[in-house]
Amino acid sequence: MSRHCQRLFWITPLILMTVPVFSQYDAPVDSLKSLLKADPLPLKRGVLLNDISYAYSVYQFDSAYHYAQLAEAEGIAQKDTSVMARAYILLGSVASARGDLAESIRKTEQALNLALAINDSTNLANAYNNLALVDMDAGDAQQALSRFHKSLDYTTDDTLGRVYTLNNIALLYYNSGDEASSEKYMARAIAEAQVSDDPLVLLEAYFTEGMIRMEDTTQLDSALLLFNKALDISREYKDLTTEVHALINIAIIHRDAKRTEHSETVLQQVIRLCEENNYPLGAYYAILELGELYLDSKLHAKAWKTLERIPADNAMALGDQLLLHQLKGRYYRETGQYQQALAEQDSVFFLKDSLSNTLKQQELTRLEVNYEVAQKNRANEILALEKEQAEQKVVNQRRLALLTVLILVLLLFTTLFLLWQRRRFSQQLELQVELQTQELQKANHELEQSNQELERFTYIASHDLKEPLRNIISFTTLLERKKALWADHEDARDFFSHIKRSARQMHTLIQDVLAYAQVRGGQRETALTRVDLNEIMAQVQEALQPQLEAKNAKLYTENLTFLKGTPHHFYVILKNLVENGLKYNENESPMIIVRQALKTEQPHLLVIDNGIGIPDEFKPKVFDMFYRLHGRSQYEGTGLGLAIVQRLAGSLGATIEIGDRPGGGTIFSIEFTN
Repeated sequence: MSRHCQRLFWITPLILMTVPVFSQYDAPVDSLKSLLKADPLPLKRGVLLNDISYAYSVYQFDSAYHYAQLAEAEGIAQKDTSVMARAYILLGSVASARGDLAESIRKTEQALNLALAINDSTNLANAYNNLALVDMDAGDAQQALSRFHKSLDYTTDDTLGRVYTLNNIALLYYNSGDEASSEKYMARAIAEAQVSDDPLVLLEAYFTEGMIRMEDTTQLDSALLLFNKALDISREYKDLTTEVHALINIAIIHRDAKRTEHSETVLQQVIRLCEENNYPLGAYYAILELGELYLDSKLHAKAWKTLERIPADNAMALGDQLLLHQLKGRYYRETGQYQQALAEQDSVFFLKDSLSNTLKQQELTRLEVNYEVAQKNRANEILALEKEQAEQKVVNQRRLALLTVLILVLLLFTTLFLLWQRRRFSQQLELQVELQTQELQKANHELEQSNQELERFTYIASHDLKEPLRNIISFTTLLERKKALWADHEDARDFFSHIKRSARQMHTLIQDVLAYAQVRGGQRETALTRVDLNEIMAQVQEALQPQLEAKNAKLYTENLTFLKGTPHHFYVILKNLVENGLKYNENESPMIIVRQALKTEQPHLLVIDNGIGIPDEFKPKVFDMFYRLHGRSQYEGTGLGLAIVQRLAGSLGATIEIGDRPGGGTIFSIEFTN
């Protein structure tokens, strides 16, 4: 295969990936943006953002990256795994185009894991294919072949994808020197494309068969016909990139057929087309071909004038820059300018070294990322096992609870049956009722004593547990300062961090359990007084000021007057609700409003935030003890805050309800009967 054909054969598959939907022109992008501005349904918005990123991916990497990031965020918000997977594939493609191989592999691996989770065949095919191209570029033919075949398994209903993947396998075998296998897979690709009536699949076939026939000088006219057909389809779909490379192949065929003037005319046409449509890379490829054509024809003045059209700050890859300096060196040698030729040769040596170093660095990066991915997969397997064990534990606990309920129900029915029997004997019943009444009074007295002892135990246990926790935190801090004891241990700092974080979580849990027990024990003896809510909110503002400043949050009060209760109860209720509005708030400017509704029959307190809100199905559960809507890794807490608020409100004769704030957020409404 000639140098020109080999270079274009590598480029062709990447070009064909853009054909199904997009082109270099702005019209498709503008159409997609118009659809996006029309405010589509949330599930459609992520798909459109990915489509726009794909449209930009050929020629505007920054725009492609930006819209892929927006699609990723939309997919996360809507929990749409398919949208997230495609966004990661696009982010990986842009990273690869920018030369960031590590980021490209990471993003593509993320896409692969998500697609595997939902068996998304389209994204699985793309992810395996892109990873295989990285392996092929790094020389790992065995790994590349394995991934290409996995990609092929997911293209059963995608003819274009199958043809594209079969071509890549053929190219892999060709580069490995196995021409027989290469021809077999190319023949499969051509056969599948020819039975399809899809012009885009035929375009792939025309390019593939045209490249094969270009290698046989007796079939140049046949190859020219195929590329002209490909050119017609490219122009029909307004795909500038494919059109440019079809024209360059046509120019190469004319040159190989000794039709120099035709080749020159086509290359000049390519340069004008690229300049008119702001596609500099396409123009650079055509300029290189035209410059070499002039050198072959000994038209040195034209050759130099043509090569000078490529600016010094061009965006060509190292291989194309190497070719540019080789052509300039050839011009200097053939025109007798040996000193300049020597300088160009130095540039050639430098670029060859740079290219070699880049390839070595990419291979090292690929190995490092593959190791990271393997480690992450092992960690995920461990987490999955732990999750399975935790779920099994929950199932066992539920079974035990169900068994307990069944036993209690059985005992209840047994008791009712016995009572029914005893009703048949009035005298015995009266005597037994009297005896049971006495026993019940005794049991109630014992139960009350037991509750009091349990509350005392909770209080004492909470206080006794605090002291060792404080010691754990203090001595962990001291150990952190004694770096000489653990400086050689790589994981020591993480261990200390985990110990302190766990101790703080346990300390918070003990505090909340103690607060809950105190509310339960003291609610019967609460003495209600007239409380100034403005004073209470001033105390809350002071207590939470660091948190408010840390999150750039605003706390407002409206229409606050006096209500019956205790200062402590109102302080805990309002502080917990304000903290809740701060904690579960991802807004850039969190806002919490504490308002008293004055024009109602009963006093009302409203605590309003613009946080993440609470879904309707979880609202009845959030007041349960230890119930958490989110994991600790996402939001810290013990799951007791709202349970304490509800119990305190109940002790004041109030009820609490949860509503949604228009525009996002939560409204806690507390109604008092006093």
